[in-house]
Parts: sequence; structure tokens; C-alpha cells
Amino acid sequence: MDKKLDEAEAYRKSNIPSKLIKFFSLTDDSSLNDVKFSTLNNQKLWFATPKILNDPYEFQCMYVDRKKLKEYDYPDDVIDSFETMLSNQNTSWALVSLSGNTFDCLPMWAYYTNNYHGYCVEYDVLKPDAILKVGYEPQRIPTASIVTNFYSEFRKMVESKQATNDEVEFYATLFKQQFFLKHKSWEHEDEYRIIYPISGANGLLVDIANVGLKTSKIVAGLNCSDENKKRLNEISNVLGCGDISISKISGEKYTLLEDMGDE
Repeated sequence: MDKKLDEAEAYRKSNIPSKLIKFFSLTDDSSLNDVKFSTLNNQKLWFATPKILNDPYEFQCMYVDRKKLKEYDYPDDVIDSFETMLSNQNTSWALVSLSGNTFDCLPMWAYYTNNYHGYCVEYDVLKPDAILKVGYEPQRIPTASIVTNFYSEFRKMVESKQATNDEVEFYATLFKQQFFLKHKSWEHEDEYRIIYPISGANGLLVDIANVGLKTSKIVAGLNCSDENKKRLNEISNVLGCGDISISKISGEKYTLLEDMGDE
């Protein structure tokens, strides 16, 4: 709020991990699996629009304080436009979710790999510029001054025929935090997000090099089929990552081990 955006951005980048992971499901649908294998082999990631994400409460952490705005005589249509800005109906961008967890995060395997039938990919973070950490809040956050100040500064910018100005950029930055906030119950996922511009459709495939990532390791799930493990291993070697690891149950801890077996 001191508008030290450069300092805040430097701090953000300095706290992005050097490695991030993402879990993928595999099923009995070979054609759908083929798409995922092709995407992995071609070094791409699927970025989805907000409307098809698995959490229907996405982008609901901040909300417009209608009561306060009505006290300042803002008309309903203007307040409605503020709510639209904070909603998840925007289709001009898409996102991908990654995790700062390690491979032995058991809930993530259960949530996203079809009961350990899928796999997990580790990425080296070559550039942290596009990656933002998700924050977790116990309660929704009411806002009034952010939207009204943005509205006021935006009108000034339009009237003066400017392309943008520092004040508009500042409040737009605060608005963007809506995309990186979730309820505290999701905190164990340790999520990081990348936002990418899009026009139409439900998402798009993006080269991971374009967002500063490089595949470094592939780990197959405990229940991954022999056929799928073989395909993952072929892709892993083509990408220069060596043989895949196979997750195994630890005999000593409530966790998973990576086994570089001959499967």
C-alpha cells in the first residue's frame, strides 16, 4: 500500500522456489492419455480459463462492499461493473497451477492423479517473472476503496487520453491479487500460478519455455500401468531427464519413496 511496487516485485521473485511440481491423471481412456503424453513430450502445459477450474469458489476471496458503496451514492450499474471485474467470468486470460510441495505429498497424488494411476512432473524454474504464489485467507475480504479509486483514476486517464498512468497501474495490481487468493482450507497445496492471455475457447497449450520452466524429472504413480510407465520413461529420456522414478510406499514413514527401478 506504500506503492513500492518495484520493491514488492523484487521480493516476490526472490521467494519463488527453484523447482515446482504438477500432478497429472491417467485413465483407461487411451486417447485422452495420448493427448497428455503428447503435451508432455512437446514441452507444453494446458492453461485453463477460470470458468472450468475445479473450485467453484475461485476468485471469490475479495468481494465488493455494496453497502458501503451505496452510502457514497454509487449507482447499482456501477457497483455491478465492479463485481464483474472481481468475478471469475473473465475469459481474456487462462492459468496453470503448480505446487511447491515435494513428491511425497500424499493428498496431491490422491486429488490429481486418479488414485496414483497418473504421474508428477518436476520443473526447474529458470525465470520466476510469470510465477505468483497463492495466498490463503480464513475469511473473504471486503473492498470498496480499491474499486472506487481505480474507477476514479481510470476516468481521469480516459479524459486525459493517456494510455495508462501510475495510479491505474497500482490499483490494477491490487485487483490482480484476487486471482492469487484462496480459502485457507487449500493451504496444504502450496500453490503457485501462472496467468497467460487468451482470446476465446476454454484454454490453450503454452510452451513451458515461454513461462520460464524446464522439465527436470518425471515420477510415475504407485498404480501407474506398465504400459503408461513405459511411455513416460521414453518421453523422459527424450527430454534428457533420464529414467523416470516410480513412487513406492515407505516402510518406515507415512510417505512415498522414489524408486529408480527397472519397471
